[in-house]
Parts: sequence; C-alpha cells; structure tokens
Amino acid sequence: MKKLRVCLAASGGGHLRQLVQMLPFARKHDYYFLTEATPLGLSLASDHPARFVPHFAFGQRETDGFLKFAWAGISNFFASIWHFIVMRPDVVISTGAGAAFFTLVLAWMTRRKVIYIESIARVESISMFGKLSARFADLYLVQWPGLVSQHPKAVYCNPFCQSEAPAHEKAHKLFATVGTVLPFDRMISSVHQLMQEGVITETVVAQTGESDIAPEGIEVHKTLPQDAMDRHLKESAIAIVHGGSGSMLGAIRAGCAVIAMPRRHDMGEHYDDHQFELVGAFRDQGLVFEARDVDSLREAIKAARAGKGKSVEIDPNAYARFIEGFLEGKAPVQS
Repeated sequence: MKKLRVCLAASGGGHLRQLVQMLPFARKHDYYFLTEATPLGLSLASDHPARFVPHFAFGQRETDGFLKFAWAGISNFFASIWHFIVMRPDVVISTGAGAAFFTLVLAWMTRRKVIYIESIARVESISMFGKLSARFADLYLVQWPGLVSQHPKAVYCNPFCQSEAPAHEKAHKLFATVGTVLPFDRMISSVHQLMQEGVITETVVAQTGESDIAPEGIEVHKTLPQDAMDRHLKESAIAIVHGGSGSMLGAIRAGCAVIAMPRRHDMGEHYDDHQFELVGAFRDQGLVFEARDVDSLREAIKAARAGKGKSVEIDPNAYARFIEGFLEGKAPVQS
C-alpha cells in the first residue's frame, strides 16, 4: 500500500481517546490529529503532529442556545476549510463528533476516502452524528453488534479483549473525574456528601471540568494533563467516573475498582441519555459498578471495595485490519 496522508479527526475527550487506537495503522502513513485544544488534545500534540479547530457540538443548541451554536459552527467551518487547504489529506478517519463534521463533509466533497467509526458509547442506537456521517462515509464501522441492523452501511468490528484486572500497588485514594464535555456537579457533590457521612474515608482527588465547585476536603483540578490523569488513576484504589467511554476504559486499564455514574439529559448534564446504555453494557460485563444517585453510589462504593475487577483492552489491530482491507479494495467481513 502506498503511503497516504491520514487525518485522524475527532472532538476532545472520549472521541479522541478512541481515535488514538488508530495509531498502529496511522504510523504506517503520514498522519496527524485534527481535534480541539482540550487537555488531551494538547497532551497528544506534544508527541504527535496535530492541528486544532474550535469546539462545535450539535447539542450546543440546547445547552448554549442557538446563537452560540451558530457561531461555534461558523468558526469550526472556516477553520476546517483552512486546515483542509493546508493539509490536503488523502484519508479522513473519525470517531466523531461535531468538531470533525465539516472535515468529513470536505473530504467527501473532494472525493477523499472517509472512514467513520461510531462511538463505542453507542450500544443500542446510532448517534445523530453517526446518522449524518453515514452519508459521507466510504467505510462505516460500529463497535456493538446491535447497531448492524440499524444502518445498511454498518459493519461490526469487535475491538474488545477482556482479562483479569492488573495488580497495581494502590494508595488509600479515590479519584473522581467528570471528563471534558460539561460540568457534572451532581457527581462531585455526591462524593462530598459521602465523605461527610464517613462512607468515603480515602483521600479524594477530583477533576471537575469547567465548574466552580470546590468542596472542602477534596483536592480539586478543573483540568489535568493526560500524564497526571494516568498517575492519579494508577495510584487510586477506587475511581468514580462519568459514563463516558474514555473515562471508564482509562480507569479500568489502571486497575481501579470503577464506579460509573451516567449523566442525565433532563438535568442538563449531557446532550442526551446515551451514557445509560454504555454504563449498562459495561456493568453487564462486570467491568464497572453503576451509580445513578447518591444512594446507589453509597452501595456501589461498598461493592467496589469487596469486588474483584476485570480489565478490558481495545485491540487496535482490529480496526487496522478493516481499514487496510478497505483501502486495498477488499470487501469488509463482520468480526
């Protein structure tokens, strides 16, 4: 296969963490990341070629209002055009979401190859971004078998490898992370309440996102670079995370007992309720304990201390085999 210029395009957070799994394929080519200037994006840029575009998400219409949504879209659109003119990619691979949309459209319009990988967070239903992107995708991969029947282009790629949780020396420490999408004060407040009740006795460190919440007794960081996140997870016996795929997988790999709290759309914590699907799927595989409110969090902490965890790894070669086969003209085979 000839060397190609490959654009790895994704929004910050979990979408970008999933896209990092494409590196075994991308390193064979002239690759770069196109993402947002989040802590993860900036951290990646120190080791990999990267370009940044402004944040844009379709859900901003509800959370920020139409004017901010429109301005974000316009800013991202022109930044995407400039990026495309300068970089001229041959292939665009994306895991979503909004920040990568105009790059996918430009690739389709200029007859570049477009590969879209539906978010691992989508278990039972295809995302709105996935439905929009399917029109432009030459190869459309989904990561849960239940999605194959939902779109005629969908091809199932199973990237999961399960094993026993790795044994790490752990401190008497709990790490809580809300991710990068939106504030999740309800989760941090629940942790603080259980500290006051004496349920949580560990030293608590929390990554709180763009929020002013700073409960007494918690070491609070709005954002953390990736190496600091990894260090806190490796040291912590328990991790309480929002229901994002990147946060859950990172905590599982670090050998934490993982408690996942899905964000609620009706409380303005996310654009929809897809985190309930993903947390439920991970819970059913024995990978996380689920907590939906402070009462179930109390019980989940007790179960996490008593339970023996599993680990799950993503096999990057699973994606690489599909992508390389597609670019070589081979018909994709369901895994």
